Amino acid sequence: MAEAKTTKLAHSIVEVTPDTAAKWLGQNIGNRNLRRQKVLQYARDMREGNWQLSGQAIQFDWDGRLIDGQHRLEAVIESGVTVQALVVKGLDPHAREVIDTGAKRSASDALKFAGFNQDPNLLAAVARLADARENGYLRTAMAASVPSLSNADVIAWAERNPAVAAAILLARRTYRAINIQPSVWAYCLFELHKVSPDGALEFAESIADMRLEGKGDPRKTMIDIFHRAATGQRRKPEVAEAIYITFRAWNAWGAGETLAQIIPGKSDTGGHEIPKPAAPTVRYGDANFDQGVQ
Repeated sequence: MAEAKTTKLAHSIVEVTPDTAAKWLGQNIGNRNLRRQKVLQYARDMREGNWQLSGQAIQFDWDGRLIDGQHRLEAVIESGVTVQALVVKGLDPHAREVIDTGAKRSASDALKFAGFNQDPNLLAAVARLADARENGYLRTAMAASVPSLSNADVIAWAERNPAVAAAILLARRTYRAINIQPSVWAYCLFELHKVSPDGALEFAESIADMRLEGKGDPRKTMIDIFHRAATGQRRKPEVAEAIYITFRAWNAWGAGETLAQIIPGKSDTGGHEIPKPAAPTVRYGDANFDQGVQ
């Protein structure tokens, strides 16, 4: 057996410019296929100042070939931003066989490290849906694309939206009564809470407590759809469709309208556009949905 080559490992913190990244990528031989979505996620973090120096190094073997870091380097070029990176040189070429074989840190793990300990799995899911909706991926009831978010993006979103905590708590208390996916329900309640916190609370709790008005009540029409799906009597609504159904029911309920059916659209079309939640204009109990309405 041939004697293993030994070299001295060298490491340093380097300011990686787009030109440097392009040069190093020229030393990328036989690396894995590029995942464009991952490059775009990293580039977005870099442009928005969310990219952090970490212990994950850009790695070269003892022959000068790049064996780890191509996605980060492509992102530097994509973003046009200079970032700091730990660089390690002089590795055995076989080291790339064990790179990235460990468990990847999930978005919920990252949220916990950032101090978000309340239901981090659900928080990460809501952040993903909210970002997709804000960026036009969930425009219609039949939309299917919900892109992933980098951990840094999820944390940044959570920091910008502290009110999501109340929506998550309310969703956990009430989603089972509705037979709706908890992440979708939590996202919807987050959006409803923004236009009327008291209205969102009454909307969710009145449904969970079955304080409904009977046929034509938009809340009953909504939960009948989810109940029929749960019992196999109809197709289960996909994410965008469930959001559409919920917002349509909310808007009709808040306007004091009856709603006998909710038809998002045919499966071979883009479906109806998902409406924006409107502030309620009618009263519930002794309180007013919108405190600005007398």
